[in-house]
Amino acid sequence: MQRDNGKRPSAKRIVLLTITLLMLAFIFLQSVLPTAVSADESGWLTERVLNPLLKWVGLEPLSQHVVRKAAHILEFAVFSALLTLCFRGNPVKSFGAGFAAAFLDESIQLLSDRGASLTDVWIDLIGVTLGTLLGVLIRKAVITHRKRKQS
Repeated sequence: MQRDNGKRPSAKRIVLLTITLLMLAFIFLQSVLPTAVSADESGWLTERVLNPLLKWVGLEPLSQHVVRKAAHILEFAVFSALLTLCFRGNPVKSFGAGFAAAFLDESIQLLSDRGASLTDVWIDLIGVTLGTLLGVLIRKAVITHRKRKQS
């Protein structure tokens, strides 16, 4: 694994790439879960964790449907933020790879009993967009911090 300048990638970059690929694997593995297993997972999270917490702070409970869609956004936001950092803040590469991952994720669901949804691709793209923006902001903050530290 060589960088453009001929140097080997740093341990930090290898760890970042590994975490990014693990996140993508997590997303894809969620897509191949049978409907019943996936529903049980989101049902448990909704009823045992989120809704009791919301009730405790005086807010209305969430439906399992809302939690599942929010999970799509969160998964793809985390993945795309990591991806943006891997691409050194390049939002075009990150968004393109995130879009490809979202499209592939829904395509994987064609192979399971869950089926694919164009709406879910759009929801995933909300996460890709938010994650890409977050990754760009993190990259800029790190660069700014390094410049200040050198001064």
